[in-house]
Amino acid sequence: MQPKIYISFRFHGNFYHSYRGDTADELGFGTDIRIIRRIIAVLDEYNQRGIAVQGTWDFENYFSLEKIMPEYCPDLIASLQRRIRENGDEIEFMSYNNGLVSAHTAREFEQTMRRARTNQAGSGLADLFGEKTQNMVRPQEMMFTPVHLKLYKACGIDSISLYYSALPFNGFSNFIPTLSLEERYNPLTLSYPGIEETMTLVPCYNTGDLADHLTLRRWIRGMRSRQLALENPRDLLLLLDQDADDPTWVGLAVPAWLKNRFSTLRGLPGMVDTIRDLDYVQFTTPGRYLQDHGPLRTISIGQDTADGSFDGLSSWAEKWSNHRLFTGLERARILELQVRRLLGGIAEMPEEIQSLLDESFETRLRILSTTHFGMAAPVMNLGRERVARDLVQHAVDTATAAFEKASSPPAAGNFSLLDYVRGISTESIHYQAHPSNGLVRLPLREQAPERFALKNAYGEQIPAAIIKTNAGRELLFVDHFAPEEQKVYSIETKGTALEPVHPVSVTANSIQNQFLLITFDDRGQLTGLQVNGMEISRGKFIESAVVYGGRLYRVEKWEETASLASGVVGLKRMEGMLTIKDGYPVKVEREILVAAGLPYVYLSTQITYPRTPDQGFSRGKALRLQQAWDNAWQAVLPCEIRPGLSGTPENPLRVWKHNYCDHISTYNLDYSRFSRNRELDSANNQITHAWVAVSNGRNGLLLAQNADVASNFAFCPLRTRRRGAVSHVMLNPFGSYWGRQYHYQTADTHLGNLLATTFSAADHIRPYAPSYNGRIQKFSLLIAPYSGDVPPESIRFDAEAFAYPYVVLNDDGFMDTPAHRSWDGAGLGEIP
Repeated sequence: MQPKIYISFRFHGNFYHSYRGDTADELGFGTDIRIIRRIIAVLDEYNQRGIAVQGTWDFENYFSLEKIMPEYCPDLIASLQRRIRENGDEIEFMSYNNGLVSAHTAREFEQTMRRARTNQAGSGLADLFGEKTQNMVRPQEMMFTPVHLKLYKACGIDSISLYYSALPFNGFSNFIPTLSLEERYNPLTLSYPGIEETMTLVPCYNTGDLADHLTLRRWIRGMRSRQLALENPRDLLLLLDQDADDPTWVGLAVPAWLKNRFSTLRGLPGMVDTIRDLDYVQFTTPGRYLQDHGPLRTISIGQDTADGSFDGLSSWAEKWSNHRLFTGLERARILELQVRRLLGGIAEMPEEIQSLLDESFETRLRILSTTHFGMAAPVMNLGRERVARDLVQHAVDTATAAFEKASSPPAAGNFSLLDYVRGISTESIHYQAHPSNGLVRLPLREQAPERFALKNAYGEQIPAAIIKTNAGRELLFVDHFAPEEQKVYSIETKGTALEPVHPVSVTANSIQNQFLLITFDDRGQLTGLQVNGMEISRGKFIESAVVYGGRLYRVEKWEETASLASGVVGLKRMEGMLTIKDGYPVKVEREILVAAGLPYVYLSTQITYPRTPDQGFSRGKALRLQQAWDNAWQAVLPCEIRPGLSGTPENPLRVWKHNYCDHISTYNLDYSRFSRNRELDSANNQITHAWVAVSNGRNGLLLAQNADVASNFAFCPLRTRRRGAVSHVMLNPFGSYWGRQYHYQTADTHLGNLLATTFSAADHIRPYAPSYNGRIQKFSLLIAPYSGDVPPESIRFDAEAFAYPYVVLNDDGFMDTPAHRSWDGAGLGEIP
């Protein structure tokens, strides 16, 4: 028998947008209603004429199926039910909350996927559409991280579909060697080393790929020619997937002669009409195709995928608002974990506290919608940002209230620190507490004495320091914690601080402890970082800069504002200034600190970006986003880190990353091995619960973030540069790069990529730097050099404790409340 080419149309439904508002008109979800009604009408018309074309649908549940559609367009739900029942349409999973699923904890992930099937509100796919639901997931924004193989299987989902695209609205095509024709259009087995579970992966394609092939008929005829040329021709599946509100489905407003020349421009009718005369084409759905077409081969993807700019997480992680919102979300998570630790010895949690934690959890699920972080570029829709701000505030406030009810302040002059399990275990994922060493930084109240001695529960004095900050004073000391250990401390007001055995020394141009030596040049630039005598920097180790109007502006000189050697810590505080076009100043403040007995650099940064006039923006797009922007902002590099790590084709640079399910995964920055991507202007395929690391196999550098200051689920985009065969890497924590999108080996005419990157066809392919215009940014990092490939356990555990600070039971007299017990959404939802 001659092989066939099967064609499936899949419509990705979500009425809750980052670039439109919450109104039933064209500035909101009215676009979705209009286009989906038209799609259903087209499918019905063809079926009535005996043409067996079906639709495949995936919908998020909470915002669309549960809230918006029942109120504004219940006819669409009824039509979908009818088509699934009578016409062979298929419904697949997305996620209950339209979720940023790669940034979910295990409990959050399992809840959102199980509720997607069935829930108390009756908005689950099984609730609405019965047994016709397929156990395939089309993740929101193509988000996947390797541990999902285990989690999806636990939720009864055994197959997944991701873009294998030829433009930057993509899943995985740039991350593996190029697939053969039959592999591109057939199921594969998706695996990852160390994870027992696998999933069936069905590659899919979007309307940008359709543009790349000019018309659907041309695409399929090209497939046919190559199909018949195979030694053993086999069936192929072309799964065409795009948002259900995409105007491509209903046809574009172009001259008639173009529609006559390019049938695809007439929308879904043009696509169907142009191929239905081909006797080797058959319409189907992915579920039907999988019934008698098994996977052809096994592949593995180490990158955390998303269909954003640069084939990754940039679109959701790198706007100024992303950092602020996710910081609050993380604090709500931390507070719940801390409450559970405080009440761990109680058989049953008090009902009032449980109710507060449940309310915070439910709010977090809503916050975790991708649309609160937004593919919209370069800024978010202000209305959506306000909603996200209010949700985050509520999640933090309810978790804080639970903490306050679960804890009681100790007597004046006493405080406790408690380690805890940094996650809530499920049947699939088991979180554990770990030992850790850490620098403890606790804010002091105004009435705390200027000098005092710090003692442990045994009355032994602990080396400590009191330092002044812009916000007041802090107590700093170093301590070790066993898993879930509680330590009690007291303040002796008549005592004086104790020096450590190996104190930190500070000179005019250096900071040094027993492990590290940091050196500065005469302009205040950090030019050297040695670990146990080995240099790990590459020239200037830290660069602070912005790209504005196509020009790079950097801080050329740093002025020292404070220098301290207390024994326990040594630090330098510095200020730098750069001036962009028309005299607008960017002010950078940083603190570089080393603690006695710890092989880490602690780097705190604050950037004040000037408010430049809005210019160069699209007025139509600004209307949808409810704000304008200055298009001259192109990149922000608040503290780009340049380690002396080099990779070669034989020994490529490798990224290690720690996700929210306590799973560590890795991938190589070796895309040039199977594509023309010799240098990566931006790579953000690393979910970062606590940390991210880069290694060349012999040495590595780990960066961790701190929730007391700022947190983000993908806080550190990377950039590579190449000289000959040698590659170097730069890390840009809490910044955003801009430059060339990737090259795609699978492109046909390259028209799809041209439309996406040059002619504004894709809203997300734009710099995110304009979102920082007029904003203030603060964050704190732990920088940990290490030997070997994977970061050692001891460093990883210390990084996790740095990211999720210890529980603090502070008194009412001397110790102030830590920052992670509150959150301030100032500036969110407002034009600066």
